[in-house]
Amino acid sequence: MLKKLAFMTCLACLSSSAVATLQCGPFTLKPDSSGWFFVNGERARTQKVTFTKQKGDYNNVMIKLRVKNSRAPGMVDLEQTTQAGKGMLRAEIVRTSQSQIRIRGAYDCEQAN
Repeated sequence: MLKKLAFMTCLACLSSSAVATLQCGPFTLKPDSSGWFFVNGERARTQKVTFTKQKGDYNNVMIKLRVKNSRAPGMVDLEQTTQAGKGMLRAEIVRTSQSQIRIRGAYDCEQAN
């Protein structure tokens, strides 16, 4: 069921300009034909798509991703939010213990060519 939902979501993503390839700071988010997002060439390990207004409205959507960190060991949690067609990405390095420093960032998103 989840794979079917992800596949249908991706098909809608590909037809929508709001979820085309996005450049958000140092992160490039690109959906593929299998229903998963790639971040800087790394396939997301987990993803969840939530529509904030109407189902299928990619101008108002929240996409949560967890992806392997390509620059250091560990994982990165990403939350890409689009409200009224304007995108924003929040990123946080996943900590393995509470004593580690919290590293977060927020970036504006633009469509990539």
